[in-house]
Amino acid sequence: MPKRYISKKDLAKVKELDLLTYFKNYAPEELVRKGRNDYVTRTHGSLHMSNGLWCWWAQSKGGRTALSYFIDVEGMKFLDAALYLRDLIQTKEPIPVKQQDKSIYRFRLPQAYENNNIIEKYLTTERKIDKEIVKECIQSYLIYESNKDHSVVFIGRDENHFPKFACLRETDSPIKKDVPGSDKRYSFQIKNNNSRTLHVFESAIDLLSYLTLEKRKDSIFQRDNYLSIDGATLIGKSITNSTLPVALDHFLNNNDIRTVKLHLDNDRAGKDTTKIIYHHLHEQYEIQDCSPKNSKDINKLLIKKIRSSKQISI
Repeated sequence: MPKRYISKKDLAKVKELDLLTYFKNYAPEELVRKGRNDYVTRTHGSLHMSNGLWCWWAQSKGGRTALSYFIDVEGMKFLDAALYLRDLIQTKEPIPVKQQDKSIYRFRLPQAYENNNIIEKYLTTERKIDKEIVKECIQSYLIYESNKDHSVVFIGRDENHFPKFACLRETDSPIKKDVPGSDKRYSFQIKNNNSRTLHVFESAIDLLSYLTLEKRKDSIFQRDNYLSIDGATLIGKSITNSTLPVALDHFLNNNDIRTVKLHLDNDRAGKDTTKIIYHHLHEQYEIQDCSPKNSKDINKLLIKKIRSSKQISI
């Protein structure tokens, strides 16, 4: 029986094959798109592919190549996996999948002002957010006042608590924008690891407004998980071609959530985003549409409720 081996040239070619390119070319029926640049497989729902890499969250394994996938996930021996991929490549040359590059901008938080007086006044007076909640967010370094234009800076952190995302909300105009280089997977959020419920909002201000409404009803107001998805999306031509908001997709993939409550805006974009989220998640999670019925968004609902001092159903 002839000895099985693979040449250095063929092995080098095998090692160039990333996992997403493998699936796109040789097993496209296994791919399930979960986000703008995120895929999972039908066989392994917790195995994600994005930015040229793959990670199997359930087993804490990851890599780049299809070769490492077949060894670490499928349990094949090195030579068996290498020869299998070599034969595929020789039979059909793969078309490389162009994958999204990381941001060309280096993420840096804006310089902080010496105090937070302007943003505190803006959030509590104009936006009617509870003073205690604002103070707690400042003390937790979730928000602060920028030195340049006194905007509110809302910070999002990764699993190691490093800042990875920031959005700015000007206090004297309706302008809001993300800091260049921000990673939208880590949008503004407040977590409670003991809860299996996630509340979803379009903006950080809506998130804090909802906490204020909850605090007015009950002193224990951070019972669950709260996430801003940093905007809304129209469906477009077909809901089947839509993708989940990046921040929501990432949060669900990394936390044990059973129920998702949607508090999106009462407009076309908000309603479309609610439909998109329901379309992608209703078989895996309990989805509740909790969007405001009598106001455009949660913050306007809060302002309306405070001004009228009447009970308004969320």
